[in-house]
Amino acid sequence: MVEIYNEGKAIDAVIRCIEARENSWRLGDGWSPDDKQDPDKERRVDCVCTVGKQLYAFEHTGIEPFDGEIEMQEHNATLFRPVMERFDNRTSDDEYWELMHPVEAADGLSGGRIKKVQDALISWIEANATTLPVMRFGDRRPYGAENESALGVPFRFSLYRSALPRCELSGRLRRAPCVKRNLEKARLVRLERVCKKKFPKLARWKYGDGARTVLVLEENDQSLTNPQNVYEAMVRAEAGRSDAPDEIYLVSTFRPSPWWVSCLRRKDKTYYDDGERFHEADPAGLTQLTNR
Repeated sequence: MVEIYNEGKAIDAVIRCIEARENSWRLGDGWSPDDKQDPDKERRVDCVCTVGKQLYAFEHTGIEPFDGEIEMQEHNATLFRPVMERFDNRTSDDEYWELMHPVEAADGLSGGRIKKVQDALISWIEANATTLPVMRFGDRRPYGAENESALGVPFRFSLYRSALPRCELSGRLRRAPCVKRNLEKARLVRLERVCKKKFPKLARWKYGDGARTVLVLEENDQSLTNPQNVYEAMVRAEAGRSDAPDEIYLVSTFRPSPWWVSCLRRKDKTYYDDGERFHEADPAGLTQLTNR
């Protein structure tokens, strides 16, 4: 699977937030114990550097709402690419369209069958889109996410049409996967594993070297993840642990630019405090601090 996370730049984005907050700059001593393959595997955090007079240790991990979600999204992107090319950026109308489909839509599809499903879905939309009701943008949807079926399409789906004043959404098509499983339970399990894997390494630097420890979570999922949900799940995942890091950040990289950096937790501050959320970072100006 193609690497879809941005470890080195995500860490740099967090360091820049810390520098701005502390009004101090990093020294030229930054390095990656993981890249250098430190003999003590429990000390192989992703980055260590000094900001002002304080040593910091950073550990990064990509998160997904549930196991296999990123791979599913990659397969879905391939499956729906011709559909998006055909119906996104329409010049024939000013409506905003949303195509809802199961997150497992592409499961089991390969080879020539993918092309048949793509053609069948495009044909259905061409034949039926104009017969669907048009709702006012933002109103309650007139039917559920699995309202339609089409010959040759092995999953149910729905297409919604919305009327709105002329704007950047006019003529656009958004594709949104639907999840039937208990998404928040799966997210909690995922973050509990993160705590189990990452916290002990950071604790080694905290208690052995006096470092301030920082966990950097990265998400690039626009459909199923938002910082508030991650914060709430993380509070539960780390509850009762004695090795928790000093600070936890979430870097949202689903847009090419800007990225958003939110502090989920640090001393006396949480995600809900003013000034902790949605700091913008331009990835073009960030430094790749690790090999990943």
